[in-house]
Amino acid sequence: MKIAAIYIPGGNLPIIFGDGHKEVTINLGGRNLYQFNNKELVSVAENRYYIDDLLSSDIPLFSCIVGNNGGGKTTLLQYIANAYYCTYVLEEQDGAYELTRNIEKIHRIYFTPYLNYHSLDAARNNYKDLTKLTLLKLDNHGDSGLLDDFLEAHNSENTKRWIKFNHFYKNRQFTKIALPVFNEVTLSLAYFDTSTHKPDKFHDTSYQLRPAITLIYEKIKQEASEREIQKGEQFKGNIRDEEAKILTWLIRFEYDLYETALGKLVSLFERAGNHYLEEGIIPEDFEEMMANLTVREAFQWFLGNAGVYADSEQYLFAQHLNLLALVDYVHSLITAETMTENWRSIVISEAQALRVIQLYDAFNTSFIGEWFNFDTQPMFKFKPHINVSSGEQSFLNLFSTLYDHAENIKTGVDIDRYSTNSLEGIGKDILLLLDEGDNAFHPQWKKEYVKYLREIIPIIFEGYQIQIIITSHDPLTLSDLPKNNAVFLEKIDQVTKIGNSGSKRTLGANIADLLKDSFFMQDGQIGAYIAEVIDFIIEDIAAGRLSEQRQIAIERIIYCIDEPIIKFKLAEMLSEALGDKNFEARLIDDEIRRLQERRRQI
Repeated sequence: MKIAAIYIPGGNLPIIFGDGHKEVTINLGGRNLYQFNNKELVSVAENRYYIDDLLSSDIPLFSCIVGNNGGGKTTLLQYIANAYYCTYVLEEQDGAYELTRNIEKIHRIYFTPYLNYHSLDAARNNYKDLTKLTLLKLDNHGDSGLLDDFLEAHNSENTKRWIKFNHFYKNRQFTKIALPVFNEVTLSLAYFDTSTHKPDKFHDTSYQLRPAITLIYEKIKQEASEREIQKGEQFKGNIRDEEAKILTWLIRFEYDLYETALGKLVSLFERAGNHYLEEGIIPEDFEEMMANLTVREAFQWFLGNAGVYADSEQYLFAQHLNLLALVDYVHSLITAETMTENWRSIVISEAQALRVIQLYDAFNTSFIGEWFNFDTQPMFKFKPHINVSSGEQSFLNLFSTLYDHAENIKTGVDIDRYSTNSLEGIGKDILLLLDEGDNAFHPQWKKEYVKYLREIIPIIFEGYQIQIIITSHDPLTLSDLPKNNAVFLEKIDQVTKIGNSGSKRTLGANIADLLKDSFFMQDGQIGAYIAEVIDFIIEDIAAGRLSEQRQIAIERIIYCIDEPIIKFKLAEMLSEALGDKNFEARLIDDEIRRLQERRRQI
């Protein structure tokens, strides 16, 4: 099922179409073209340019909204996702259609790379906001710290998304774009609120479990201290100060790791609310059983023997013993070579970082269910040792964000406090709205943007029907779409009109036609600056303002122009004004030599 058309009643979208605007019908290129009049569907005609069914079985419709700046592309995209007062035409693959004012059965995903976007206050159900601003808020895990901390948290979560998508991308053997390899990644232990380290400050952790948690915290401090003292006694030999420092830091990282793991566990318990304050399960002889255990053994015993209950049902923590697999793996990465000047940080490879992320995700998602809630607080922070270009960042941000959301759908992770019921009621249909997702792409990447989307998106959202609507400023994007799949917004005198797609050229059209017909370019298809320079040259030639210095300047500019028609016309005008054709002749000779060389190469 796809949205083939949208009907906007008169006066309902003045921010785009002006106050008191007439009713608007927008077709997106479905099997039929629809027309409304006075709120009634009055016409259904075959779309002779419909070929989406021939191009992909997973993407039933691919559309693009184009127009000049300020024309309302972004506003229209958001409107399509969440409007309450328009009528949608939903179309099946065989052309059967229905009219509705509610598209909440379609999961809508909105993405933009820009920060200057305000989340909608009235987003409808089954809508996912993946704007840059929302990701910044989510990646900060609800904290309201300083800007540096805020950005560090976001960049860490972004790095995790990049690493996971890199792995997916390489395994699927996409080779057109070589993504950056993070040879080294700094892994740092995250800090939890101090209250998670002080059982007397707990709010919602079961009273029965608090003494055992306190015991583990005490063991961490005691065992770490004993290990440092033991190593200190060994330092009295020939060991150098630097080696002694590294050995001390190795011990500190190990036990800070255990403390971080326990902090994460408590954070998960606290997220449950006060449902199990008196419903903790743990053997009465826990102190005796844990007394002579190491920290790791105490962790294992606690997870294997503790839990909570509700009525006659029990929830045992043994199903979360995968926390120890995570701790053991990170512990195996702690060496003198991986340590840094900060004992809470180590340097690891991208493959090792991926494994940490996978183990952590497996533990964190193991709490999803009726008993406990998903907890966003991370155990680790990640920072790659590479400067990624703006184009690579844009590519990674777009596809890694979508990949991350697709994985969250599969695992049932809904961490978004800024979207409305974003995972509930998801069926087989997804509407993907990408607002200039190709921002900062290299021109070659822009040329292949639609191809990337058509190839990668169905694999990311495997098993779903994905309708895609994009906005773009790039003319080459339109050359991959039939004319009726494009919505042309033309802003004239502060009011936007819908352009007539029938008179446009898109699919397979060359860039000059696309610029002229589809992007409302005025004053030709060359840069505005050089166009103005050429105008000045023409004016000076016509007025005879041709001093020796000006003549030399004009000849130098004409020589550099690569469009031959403009180049030779200006040279002809200059020659006629000067009564001297030597410059024009030199240009013609150069062009003859260029053509002869080209002829030899054929």
